[in-house]
Amino acid sequence: MHPVSRTLMLRFSALLVTALCATALSAYMPAEAAQSKKVTKPLEGPELPGPIARPGQQPQIDASETGQNETENTSNRRPDLAYGAYQRGYYLTALELALPRADAGDPAAQTLIAEIYWRGRGVAIDRKRAASWYKFAAEGGQREAQFAYGNILLRGKIVPEDKEKGRYYLEEAAKAGHTRAAFNLAQIITAKRPTWAGFKKALPWYELAAKGGVTDAQYALASIYAEAKGVQFNDDEKALKWLRLAAQGGLDTAQVELGIWLANGRAGPKDPKNAFRWFSRAAVRGNVIAQNRLARMHALGFGTKKNMILAGAWHIVSRRAGFSDSDMDRRFQSLSDIDKKRALETANRLSRL
Repeated sequence: MHPVSRTLMLRFSALLVTALCATALSAYMPAEAAQSKKVTKPLEGPELPGPIARPGQQPQIDASETGQNETENTSNRRPDLAYGAYQRGYYLTALELALPRADAGDPAAQTLIAEIYWRGRGVAIDRKRAASWYKFAAEGGQREAQFAYGNILLRGKIVPEDKEKGRYYLEEAAKAGHTRAAFNLAQIITAKRPTWAGFKKALPWYELAAKGGVTDAQYALASIYAEAKGVQFNDDEKALKWLRLAAQGGLDTAQVELGIWLANGRAGPKDPKNAFRWFSRAAVRGNVIAQNRLARMHALGFGTKKNMILAGAWHIVSRRAGFSDSDMDRRFQSLSDIDKKRALETANRLSRL
């Protein structure tokens, strides 16, 4: 949904979206949904999602691709050629072209070299050397490098841990518009101070990340507005907006939560057909809550036609994953032997999706 360590991730507080309503539909969408994986984790780094450029600058394009005369903009061509070589997989050429500019203090070239050593592109992986180059580039204001080096400092395995400086670099990157840095920063703030005031302080960073398309941040905002964390009043309309975006972005936990909201009619009319659609999307991604909800919907004919074979199949799939549902156990046991066999065969096919 990449170098914050797994250990650090687990230290960060979970942002729970408790979106279940106490409605008449609780029989269909029971409270076991609270068992779903309602955790938004800090995003890992370093990662370079696009052309490397200084903050506020558009990445330059190799003159040979734009039809520019070879003699034009010669002072700017070498960094472009380095990144162009990197994009084409000529990593040693990229390194050779970037080194003179990096030695001269060019943060973009320094970040490119750091990326080459971090990922072992054409050279042996050398995380310490990469960290040094990220540091130089971060000090020069390169936001991708600030994000990467901030995470390296927070991890504390390649260089000595320095949470204060790590947070500083994340904040600098976030101020420069780095959306994933903004999300990580918000997570750090709320982990340190998991109170209403903490969420209020983190809210602008969550919003920056969410507007930039970070699905975990969108899901976090849904939680914030649904439960009035850091805002004066709960706002289901805003919560639903962000929940939809997170679901559309492919976050299966958000897809399950959205399905529950639609099934229960929270923030709008009940919409079991669309609830079924969102549960289906999450179920094929392996979300056990969604698999259980599909079993129930098929068994009850809720949002879809009643189909006890599919109900039994999804129940088997979720049971194999460790999800317990005594009501569905009873329904499955009431099936005939031939229907149980059909459900088992269907479950085996579903498991291969």
